[in-house]
Amino acid sequence: MIQSDSPQLPLSQDELNELERYLVSDKTSDECMSSLEMIDGYMTALVVGPEMVSQERWIQYMIDPDNKLEKVFESPETESAITGLLLRHASAIAAQFESNPEEFLPLYEMFGYGEPEEREIAIEEWALGFILGMELSHEAWQPLFNQENAAMLAGPLFILGRVSDDYETMSQEERDEITAMLDESIIGIHSFWQEEKEDEE
Repeated sequence: MIQSDSPQLPLSQDELNELERYLVSDKTSDECMSSLEMIDGYMTALVVGPEMVSQERWIQYMIDPDNKLEKVFESPETESAITGLLLRHASAIAAQFESNPEEFLPLYEMFGYGEPEEREIAIEEWALGFILGMELSHEAWQPLFNQENAAMLAGPLFILGRVSDDYETMSQEERDEITAMLDESIIGIHSFWQEEKEDEE
């Protein structure tokens, strides 16, 4: 979960471009999550996940995971601008899950790609971003993996993120089927944690 009181208006294409330019610039760490698809997957994991993660922690992990930079942001002005964009994007994701989770779509579903390979890379980066979001709260995510049916929901993420070797051995038809399952998997993961929260209450 991400705590944010920022406006929930989704970022415009120009604002997304501004954010991406910053992520790939020399102002960030070489290990920075540098694609919009990856940070969208990452933020989605934080939004639907079981643990409230502080703004400082998840932004640090996204921009400078190995703590190589003396400062995460070079100036207060840059910090304000980029943090504002990140929080708005996170809030827009959260608003979607709060109002109509069944209509959730990953960012790559909203973009057009010139070649099939570009779309495959975008999906891989989105899935990897989500996995990194889970890793940030590794212990808190364990109840999902301790239940066989719930753990299966994460299967498409590990296949499409190419964390496992399954992707390379699949036919294109099988890959397409797994890709089509991803939206429902994320919705299912969100439902799992909502039910866990209700049980605790």
